[in-house]
Amino acid sequence: MNTIDYIYRFDPKNPSAKPLPIDADHARRTLEDGNRMFSRWMESCRTGTTSEGEPRYVVACNGLEVGMQRLHGSMPRQTPFAVVVGCSDARVPTEMLFGQGFNDVFVIRVAGNVLGDVCMGSVDFALNALSDSVRLVVMLGHSGCGAVTGAVDAYLQPQKFWSRSLSPMLRSIIQRIFVAVREAANGLKEVWGPDARNMPGYREALIEAAVCINAAQAAFDLRQEVERNGKWEIDVLYAVHDIRNHQVCMPVYPGMQRKDENVRLAQAPTNPTEFRNLAQEMAQLLLPRS
Repeated sequence: MNTIDYIYRFDPKNPSAKPLPIDADHARRTLEDGNRMFSRWMESCRTGTTSEGEPRYVVACNGLEVGMQRLHGSMPRQTPFAVVVGCSDARVPTEMLFGQGFNDVFVIRVAGNVLGDVCMGSVDFALNALSDSVRLVVMLGHSGCGAVTGAVDAYLQPQKFWSRSLSPMLRSIIQRIFVAVREAANGLKEVWGPDARNMPGYREALIEAAVCINAAQAAFDLRQEVERNGKWEIDVLYAVHDIRNHQVCMPVYPGMQRKDENVRLAQAPTNPTEFRNLAQEMAQLLLPRS
């Protein structure tokens, strides 16, 4: 039977076949290359292009010993090279979409990838307890995010925000996304014109732009947290996983074709001007074409 395989492989003769990235740049390239492989596999699944001979989509793993010598019965050390904060959405399998195995990525997932106290506590734990191995902190949003969509709909129709069907805890998530939605709306108004809200496709464009700005906003906060901890050697990046073509990109917009060169983790913003620039860039990309 012809299959399209995505394989996690352990070589007992060479258990340390996947060494720890030496620095932040190497770690970034490892994640980007892993996503290129994953998106190619997903494209093969979509087109029905079966594997021939040696499988092309292989994730190297260090097996039960995670590539380290230890005494019989002792616990393996936790040595992730990246911390990834992402959304709880079931369509965004973090390790898999980055082409990584176990003990490679410290994953924190919460609806809307918002940074509450518990989430930030988990980040602080990783920055301090796992600082020997961590090279990167990544904020990962995704297209079609339900939490961002809820925030956009509440922004456009505020009465929905106060609906009894919306719990106080869900409101607290949506509230954390409102600033990103407002920044995205400002960008659309500046680029599309004062009548932007009445133009076809406005709501969909606002969601797309807000997803990117929400990820950038959270990455900005993560950068401050990394700097507060004095971890200057750890880089902070962000991107959006486009669930239509399975690539991790920044920026991302509907209709973007899968290309290896589109995969890119961007540097976290360092000042407020970058948010406005991103909002205007997204608005330009999403501008309706005649």
